[in-house]
Amino acid sequence: MSGKSCIDTIQAHVSIRKYRSDPIPEEHVRLMMNAARRAPTDAALHLWTAVRVRDRAKRRIIAEAIGQPHVYEAAEFFVFLADLHRLERLFEYRGEEMGHADCSLLLFAAIDAGIAAENLALAAESLGYGICFIGAVMNAPRRIISLLRLPRRTLPLFGLTVGVPAEAPPLRPRYPLETLFHEDEYREYTSSDLEAILREMAPITRRRDYMRLARRYAGRGGYFEARNREIIELAVEQGFEACRRLLACEEGPEGPG
Repeated sequence: MSGKSCIDTIQAHVSIRKYRSDPIPEEHVRLMMNAARRAPTDAALHLWTAVRVRDRAKRRIIAEAIGQPHVYEAAEFFVFLADLHRLERLFEYRGEEMGHADCSLLLFAAIDAGIAAENLALAAESLGYGICFIGAVMNAPRRIISLLRLPRRTLPLFGLTVGVPAEAPPLRPRYPLETLFHEDEYREYTSSDLEAILREMAPITRRRDYMRLARRYAGRGGYFEARNREIIELAVEQGFEACRRLLACEEGPEGPG
């Protein structure tokens, strides 16, 4: 497979959900993982880890648990984690104690993981492979924690499939450039800006109704509202103690709503 320029790779990105059965040479996988390793990381703390899931039985369990068959069909599958466990072990090893900074560290861990995963994805696509980010990892996080034997102070964030594409989907729409980049200060959106977003994003659904999609995920009673408390509870279970305060905010003065 011939390499592509970085700009060409970025501009041609599509999510691949159908893969051929071809394996990826190990030297290519190592190149991808080293690309992730070279990603920027805040304060050189490396607050992320990725689990390369090679066990086909485990892959099948995850794919079925989250309803994503391409997790099993792809040549490679990685689960990216926020990881404070490794840093905590380093502190313990040197007889020192980490500060109480769970919220900020968890935020930067998610940023670190996202940058590392994007590096891996770009390396994979530049080599001619297809990739798909799997946010549905959060559909069955406790199952994944158990299956991958994740320690406390780690949190599964998302997955990433890599393989030889068996489909060629079209480019998906994106928000207009002017609504994503502001100059010098944040510019409030006009009705024209909002209409431009709705018009640009309309092709993403068969009904050409972007707000229907947005409501399903971010509206009242939508996916993220329903999962909000569960995600906070999971973080507390995994040892991110500062998130208990977020639980209190979820409950409010009258208890859970």
